[in-house]
Amino acid sequence: MILQSTADTLLLFNLSPGETRLIDRLVSSFALETVSLQINNLSEYRRTDPKHQVCLVIFHVDAENNRQHLDIRQIRDHLGENVPILILIPAKNRKNIRKYLKAGADDYLLLPLNQDQFSVSFLILLEIGQTMAHAQRPQTSQDSTFAWNRLINPFRAGESYFSPRTLAGNRKTEGSFDKWEKLHRLGLGGFGVVWLVRETGTGRLAVAKTPHSPALNIRVLRSAAILKRLIHHPGICQLLEVVKHNGKFILIQEYINGPTLQELLKTRISARNREDYFSQLLSAVAFSHNHRILHRDIKPENIMISKTGKLKLLDFGIARDLSWQGAGKSSEGTLSYMAPEQYAGKSCLASDIWSLGIILYIFTTNAVPYQLYNDEYPEDMEEELRNRAPLTINPKIDRELDRIIMGCLEVDLEKRYGNGHALQQDLFKTFPLFGSGELLPP
Repeated sequence: MILQSTADTLLLFNLSPGETRLIDRLVSSFALETVSLQINNLSEYRRTDPKHQVCLVIFHVDAENNRQHLDIRQIRDHLGENVPILILIPAKNRKNIRKYLKAGADDYLLLPLNQDQFSVSFLILLEIGQTMAHAQRPQTSQDSTFAWNRLINPFRAGESYFSPRTLAGNRKTEGSFDKWEKLHRLGLGGFGVVWLVRETGTGRLAVAKTPHSPALNIRVLRSAAILKRLIHHPGICQLLEVVKHNGKFILIQEYINGPTLQELLKTRISARNREDYFSQLLSAVAFSHNHRILHRDIKPENIMISKTGKLKLLDFGIARDLSWQGAGKSSEGTLSYMAPEQYAGKSCLASDIWSLGIILYIFTTNAVPYQLYNDEYPEDMEEELRNRAPLTINPKIDRELDRIIMGCLEVDLEKRYGNGHALQQDLFKTFPLFGSGELLPP
């Protein structure tokens, strides 16, 4: 193993001893140096230690100092745009969040710290900061590189989903969007623009999701954190890297060469393929739910099928990590696949089950369970669903399958499957051969 010629450094401002110990635990296996500074020592530090490459700043806001945004601006001015800044904000100062972000902070966490939330946000920004730092300096034979899939999170043993650069490894990487050549636009939405891009040198295709403005950076980072936690499941579209360009964080994700499920539904899908697709989708959702991730927008447009028949669940843009955050009170999602409680701003893991029920209903009947003629749920939703149970459309459908579908579409949350694992268990216990194509109508 070869040591770095330039030291990667974390700068810590105003952190408590407990917060510093937490960071030391998180980076104990990395070739990193942590330096605690006062803001008035920053200029001197930069002048006397030019070889120390700052890759992340953690700044603890002083609850009694109303001018901390000026300190954040000073840090940003000294270090440039590409060094991520994570700020820790006392609850009484939450009204100043926008001021801190405008001054140059990239992400924030409210105090007291949730260790799970902090570890994920910290490691996401550390990886971005190291990648950006690596891109800015010339390659040398002594540069250390990424060692992927290391177990470094002591709070989530068994989930090796981060890849900060360590002393070993031989995978070269760059952290600039300049290495991605835009080929053509794939889509445009309320969040931003989606491009098909190609990596220079390797020719690898990928998808770049660029937000409309830096104001959406927090949402990008939250999505990246969720995708990192789910990196080990083959049915979830993988995050390749996050880069910062023109002040905006950009998600670079794997490119899936194939149609969306929505496009496939316009063709004739064999019973075997429908069962196989649903099995793969259920596996991905169950995995997400086991990690307390709520997707909130499962629909055919967000599901892609590769040329080899592998399913990928996309777009965790409005997903929530329930291990440290609430489900949110907004009614974001797609109405036709949205559970009633989600529409009311009371999402839970079972809300994703409703979306799965809609898809399985369509796979079974080639129809939708209800029609929405405006932007509101009908008051008699429960009765409408009963009147359009799969068996009423096709009496040949297995009664147990009808039961399972209607169990996904229970308006009463007490009667609906609580999560993907519960649905998965019942489905495969009832139909051990589900996926063979013998259950769904041809």
